Amino acid sequence: MQRLTTTIGLLTATVLTVALVPSSIAATTASWPDDEWVHDTVGTSSFDCGTDEGYATTASGRFLSGSLLGTNLDNVAALRGMTLTRDGAGALTVDPSNAQNLGSTPPTATYANPLDISLLGGIAGLNLTGLQVGLPVGSLGAVNQYAQVSGHGDSTGASGLVDDSGGVLVSASTPDDQLPQPATVSLTSLLGPVTGIADAQAQVGAVGASSSLDWCAALRSSLWGDGSVTGVTRDYGIAGLGVQLSSPLVGNLVSGVSAGLPAIQSAFDGLTGSNGVLSNRIRAQLNLLVPGLTVGNLTGNVTVSNLNLATTVSSLLTQKLTSPDGTVSVDLATGKIDADLAAILGGAGGLNDLPPNTQLVLNSTVLNPIITRVGALLDAFVTQVTTTITNAIRAATVSVNLAVGLNVAGIQLVSTGLHLNSTLGGLVDGTATFTVDPPQFVSGTLLGTLLGILGVGNTVASLTTAILGLATGLVAPLGNAVTTTVLGLVTTLGASLTGLVTPIVTAVGTIVNRLPQVLSLAVNVQPDQPGAPSGTTFIPASGDSSAQYLVTALRLGLVPFSGGTVAHAAFGTASAGPNTAP
Repeated sequence: MQRLTTTIGLLTATVLTVALVPSSIAATTASWPDDEWVHDTVGTSSFDCGTDEGYATTASGRFLSGSLLGTNLDNVAALRGMTLTRDGAGALTVDPSNAQNLGSTPPTATYANPLDISLLGGIAGLNLTGLQVGLPVGSLGAVNQYAQVSGHGDSTGASGLVDDSGGVLVSASTPDDQLPQPATVSLTSLLGPVTGIADAQAQVGAVGASSSLDWCAALRSSLWGDGSVTGVTRDYGIAGLGVQLSSPLVGNLVSGVSAGLPAIQSAFDGLTGSNGVLSNRIRAQLNLLVPGLTVGNLTGNVTVSNLNLATTVSSLLTQKLTSPDGTVSVDLATGKIDADLAAILGGAGGLNDLPPNTQLVLNSTVLNPIITRVGALLDAFVTQVTTTITNAIRAATVSVNLAVGLNVAGIQLVSTGLHLNSTLGGLVDGTATFTVDPPQFVSGTLLGTLLGILGVGNTVASLTTAILGLATGLVAPLGNAVTTTVLGLVTTLGASLTGLVTPIVTAVGTIVNRLPQVLSLAVNVQPDQPGAPSGTTFIPASGDSSAQYLVTALRLGLVPFSGGTVAHAAFGTASAGPNTAP
């Protein structure tokens, strides 16, 4: 009996040693052909994952932690996370105690502690209200905090946009209409004052993180397998990350359009009428037709179709300009300039599916295209405005119906009619043609007298040719009148608007140049993996307890532009473990 006891004791010590070696070192399977488990208490039992109980497990989820603009988020009661612990005897510790029991069959327990966003209004620079808008079906909310533990050795922590099993509902393929609006973090005080920028903020889209640990499976693989099963599954998702600037200078640009329209409209309206620009130019050309031959009678009218330039461009002044790649936009109605950092820094998948502890590099190479795109969008807007106005003016129809009497020495020599139905563009381009009525000369001896006054070479035939030549001869002078009096003002407006674009681009450039000194970004943060950001910690494995396996979807590092203490805000953190064998 003493010999048997000694043998069992040695066997127990041997197995315990195997159990405590790192999971990367596989125990020999030959030692345990029957899947037996020997622990602190001498004896053996079947090693049956999913059936055996008595594990101590823990899990937690926290949506937001760290420090933000002088506020220690970890001390904010309204931001309290969800932590669930089960000891080996099955006793649960629920923190907070009023967390929601989502209901599970023992020995599994599942709880959630979603944040009450309405209680977070006192945190300076933080606005989470957007995360309440547009939640997808099946989610537990965009700021949920979830934990599940089981006596079978497995646990799951989750936070953010997750479902009732802790699964992350955010991915690169999630449609925008299935995601809530972003949360915002003010950057204004960090960036310092910038002329032309009223507000600057980081926009954090819905995030989700989940960490699961099956400690039984990990132990089984370590003891009787090849040690390849870690039992750890971590996932994260980030719907988006951007920077939004509010600039009153955008409003100045829009106002500049409105301010320049009245002069153009007045000039356009001045084309029409019997004493308008076009009628007077026709009169002037008739007076130049033949020396000594002057306009004695000009009746009828010149009309140009009604055009309301303010209405013509109204829809342009409220549009949202977006770069071809979708990464930068300028909202003319609100003055907001948005840059999609997720797309700029992460590519097609945004910030998702990146390796653990990915540090996103903010420098001029990746950020300067934001400045270029803003400038290109605003330049294109100026061109769009001037082109729209120009096209509307050119498309306006002009109608000329005039009865003309031409005099010599105050006596009418000849009469004709001038007619035109065209567009102003036809006049400007020289493609329009007048219809000229056949000239009607006075009869009798008066004709010869008046022709004689005009001088040698002025015959009925020559005057008829000159008058009929007005069909094309009037086109260029009228086209020039349209260009100089109306279209020239459009060109002037374009130059004025270009001058208003320059300070906007300058202001955006100042912000972009400061941003790398204010903001640092890390995604898929896993403290136990290489390259983890400074200051991140985890509980390492100890004895027959697993390590703590954390994952944070997004970690913002914030520091004032003028220098100071770096603060970090972690969005979407999940933790599983430490879990302990029976």
